[in-house]
Amino acid sequence: MNRNILSVENLSVSFFTSAGEVKAVDDVSFDVKKGEILGIVGESGSGKTATMLSILNLQGENGKIKSGSIKFHDNHDIIRGKNISMIFQDPMTSLNPVLTIGYQLEEALKRHKWNGNIRQRSIEILEKVGIVPAVQRLKQYPHEFSGGQRQRIMIAMSIICNPDLLIADEPTTALDVTVQAQILKLMKDLQIENGMSIILISHDLGVIAGEADRILIMYAGKIMEHGTVREIFYNPAHPYTKGLLRCVPNPDKPKERLIPIEGQPPDLLNPPKGCPYVKRCPNAMKICLENKPELNNLTETHGYSCWLGVKK
Repeated sequence: MNRNILSVENLSVSFFTSAGEVKAVDDVSFDVKKGEILGIVGESGSGKTATMLSILNLQGENGKIKSGSIKFHDNHDIIRGKNISMIFQDPMTSLNPVLTIGYQLEEALKRHKWNGNIRQRSIEILEKVGIVPAVQRLKQYPHEFSGGQRQRIMIAMSIICNPDLLIADEPTTALDVTVQAQILKLMKDLQIENGMSIILISHDLGVIAGEADRILIMYAGKIMEHGTVREIFYNPAHPYTKGLLRCVPNPDKPKERLIPIEGQPPDLLNPPKGCPYVKRCPNAMKICLENKPELNNLTETHGYSCWLGVKK
């Protein structure tokens, strides 16, 4: 069994706004094993990105980690870019428009005191992600590349220092289906080649299905269900997970009607007392309104937070 390289326990994160405290992450716990891909799925505002930014201490001035622990490699200090790196949703806002790609790649290597030929490493990493001819393209600016190419450059920047863990936050959202598939395959190939772990964030279960080893389902800052890909897709337990799956087209049943989840996520300025999914859940009970659900462990790898199936 591979050891954990990242352990997050009982993490709670809030953002303080003019309207009040937004409880973005609520008592979240999970591990990431060496060499695995962990998928995190949920609607917008479910706490996926807030959790990852907190791991890197990038939650900003208004954000605060209120409780919990984050341990990386037996509690060693995290060095952003070298130990853990992150790919953000929009590469155009992450790349500096007035600096060449070469300058930005070399800057990352210099900051982390790369022991080797910096220019040669920049050429090598661009070629690895399919940006060729690399020598000429190092001289170009972000606007001279397509959206898919910019995402490849962002991947190059994120792995240039050989991190142990790569966090990819909706890396294919703005790309067409063909380019999306290419980017996902590239990340998978690099993960296998370098032996790194990946946390892949998405609102799309279909994207996660083909890439991840395990999946966390998040809603309103909490983990609703966790399990292997097979457990989540073939034996979903939480009503929210089942609702998400009903929104995913099934290639085996092309005429099957997709059923959206009705209603809206709760206001995290005033989160509900009990289960956060209670107002949208078709199986809601009285206890769901008053008490936060307990974790039910179905197998060693599969669990869900719900009052359904709990003996009372």
